[in-house]
Amino acid sequence: MKAKTLRFKETKEFVHILEGGIIGTSAIPDILPMTASMDALKKYYETFDPKKEINYDELEIVEVEVVDSGELGADIRNKLSPPKNLVALLEEYFDNPEVPNFQKLERSIRKEMNQTKVSVEYLAKLL
Repeated sequence: MKAKTLRFKETKEFVHILEGGIIGTSAIPDILPMTASMDALKKYYETFDPKKEINYDELEIVEVEVVDSGELGADIRNKLSPPKNLVALLEEYFDNPEVPNFQKLERSIRKEMNQTKVSVEYLAKLL
């Protein structure tokens, strides 16, 4: 699920604006709706303390991906299936060098090798 958050342009730290216009930073984003805009945030925070000057030029709104941990675990398990299948096929090949359907086994190994490349690339980018 996508959401928006506020962060400093220079340091990329996530920004939390508290009551009274006090700015705090965190490693965890303050989740905002996808409809959030800088103009709307300015109007909203002015209602707390119109005299407090927040330098909005230092800030930016960015999109973040919010992931449910259960969903992430299921996704990782699914991406680990091709490597697991590849290992099983290779074990079959090495344990039984006289496999009668070697070409069929070879096609399956190549297919799982390609899927494993995709899965490993996905997992490497995930975290």
